Amino acid sequence: MNNDALERAVLGYAAKFSARYGVRVYALAIEGNHIQGTAHFPNANRSSYMRDFNSCVARAVPRYTPEFPGGRLWGRRFSAEFLPDNDDIEDRFFYTVLQPVQDGLVEKISDYPGYNCFHDAINGIERKFKVVRWGEYNAARRWNVEVSVKAFTDTVKLSYARLPGYEHLSQREYAKLMREKLENRRKQIVDKRAAKGLGFVGRERLLKLPRGRRAKNTKRSARHDFRPRILAVCAKRRAKWVAWYFDVFFAFKDASKRYRSGEVDVAFPEGTYKPYCSALSPPT
Repeated sequence: MNNDALERAVLGYAAKFSARYGVRVYALAIEGNHIQGTAHFPNANRSSYMRDFNSCVARAVPRYTPEFPGGRLWGRRFSAEFLPDNDDIEDRFFYTVLQPVQDGLVEKISDYPGYNCFHDAINGIERKFKVVRWGEYNAARRWNVEVSVKAFTDTVKLSYARLPGYEHLSQREYAKLMREKLENRRKQIVDKRAAKGLGFVGRERLLKLPRGRRAKNTKRSARHDFRPRILAVCAKRRAKWVAWYFDVFFAFKDASKRYRSGEVDVAFPEGTYKPYCSALSPPT
């Protein structure tokens, strides 16, 4: 919270690696203790993207937050969740941009002091950020302490893909429709909180929070919580994709077992990879 330099660094890394890996980013939210995004990985390289993005964020936190006590930043590996259809992507898009309202921080996203991607996403706004190639810079400084960091700084652009299914609309029509949908969902959240007697923290109190303060109520998942998370608005669709996931999962386990026993020509399910094995039985 209240750390503009770190926020710009995170957004810059999102821009850098989404361009490198060809990722279609629909939404991105930087919360007090986690980062949440909705995206499509047409090149099937989500793990590579998350590896590079998370490692850069982990190095950026101590750089821009002197209050960081050190040690491990992330609580666990990233949560891989599936969005099977267009309406599931749209539902998660609004879930992401309305995080400050759902968490009881502010009543309107315009009151949230941190970055919110909604207006950039619906209006096709592209933002520029400076990203330093710290590895190359530090290597160069070993031989020349006067080397300029500007020589290792790139300008990257962060843009958001339009939600699928709305390609036929003009930019103005699309923005108007998304604002109407956002307001309807926002009112539903506010009404539910009011019915439970819950209010909002408010912008002024949020601005007074000290930088680096830890969240009081952090949601955590356990090792044996149900996986995978299929974020579908339709229960039948969710059940269908859960069944597909476990069909692939058990087929991979069987193929992996046979491969490790020496059957090197075994076929693996599409989208999966052979496991590392240093002691395969030699062919006879």
